[in-house]
Amino acid sequence: MKLKLPSSVYNWISLWGAVLAVITLFMIIFLFIVSLFHAGGQTYLGLVIYLVLPGFLIFGLLLIPLGMWIKSKRDLRLGIKEKKLPFVDLNIKSHRNAFMIFTIGTVFFLLISAIGSYEAFNFTESVQFCGTLCHKVMNPEYTAYRNSPHARVRCVDCHVGEGADWYVRSKLSGMYQVYAVIANVYPKPIETPIHNLRPARETCEQCHWPEKFYARKLKVQRHYLTDEKNSE
Repeated sequence: MKLKLPSSVYNWISLWGAVLAVITLFMIIFLFIVSLFHAGGQTYLGLVIYLVLPGFLIFGLLLIPLGMWIKSKRDLRLGIKEKKLPFVDLNIKSHRNAFMIFTIGTVFFLLISAIGSYEAFNFTESVQFCGTLCHKVMNPEYTAYRNSPHARVRCVDCHVGEGADWYVRSKLSGMYQVYAVIANVYPKPIETPIHNLRPARETCEQCHWPEKFYARKLKVQRHYLTDEKNSE
């Protein structure tokens, strides 16, 4: 049985948008399942799942109403239908089908978006994202980090900290860093120390608070010989 939809849906732009969205959605689901069982290459797999493919999914979904709008404009210009405001009449089968598809699709898309946004947030906050995604650029720093006393502390705990304000700042700064890597204009070697980090009292002092600091202490360790008198 043919699914009856509004006539404006039947155009090549909307069709290609729907095909792109469906294929991308299945790719996201498939790669997400693969990531659950595949331990290696998680950084690049996460990049594709949470950052690259969602862009294609949204683009495909936007093509659907764009194609409908273009077709409606063309039909008006050719005199195929009269100009009137769009309306929804659930007594009309095509409207009812379109409404059901839109409602179910919207709920499903919002659910996927919520899960994807959460996973994307965790992915961009991970050590693997910071240290291995741009491995050629950050390899010296990442190597030093892994062999430092802070190896168990996430990069973002010191470089970003808590709160939306510095999170947004870090992502805006990250956009320029992506451009710098692509255009090969980043400093070589990476400049250190970094002068625009968040104040230490808002990050470092979450672990190294001033009350925990102690003055220098002299510790004397005594050693004894194994003779009868245990000479010092």
